Parts: sequence; structure tokens; C-alpha cells
Amino acid sequence: MAYLLDETITGQCTHGGSARPLAGNPRVKINGAPVLTVATQLAISGCPNVVGPSPFPCVLGAFTAGAARVKVMGVPVLLDTSQAINTPTGVTVTLTHPQQRVKGM
Repeated sequence: MAYLLDETITGQCTHGGSARPLAGNPRVKINGAPVLTVATQLAISGCPNVVGPSPFPCVLGAFTAGAARVKVMGVPVLLDTSQAINTPTGVTVTLTHPQQRVKGM
């Protein structure tokens, strides 16, 4: 079992840019914060990545998988073990500060 993610999480791309969820599902909340589903994307700002002389920052993170058994409106919720892949760089996001009350699988 892992903890469910809600809109209060933060994260960081591999290059050091900060990541925040764009929107959770407002129908289910944990401590008043909407739960995140695999449909949720992460907005990444401040990524300092460069390729050669040109900036090539992470812009958006997308999740490929979520919980196997817990869903909101038919969409799997995200767990603290879920991985996000960034566009356009393809690196991952490290998530921090997940809530520590509700678990799922």
C-alpha cells in the first residue's frame, strides 16, 4: 500500500525545476485538497536544462500509471510510488510532501 497524492504535493525534475499539479479531481478530497488521478499533469517551472547552447527545459510531467484498485470516476488515483515522465526531456520528477493519512493500492 502507498499513500494517495493530493494537490498539496510538490516535486522537482531531475534538473532541479519545481513541479506542481495543475488540477486534481474535485469530487474526492483528502484534508480538503482534491485527489490526483493519472489524468493530472504537473507544471514544471524553472528547469535550467540546456542542450548545447540552447535551453531545453522540462515543461510538463505526465503520469503513466496509478493505483490498480482505487479509482475516481473510473480513473486510477495517483500514489506516492507513481512515476511522472517530463515533456520534452523524458526525465522523471521526484515528488515530495505527500499526505500521510490515506493509503491505497
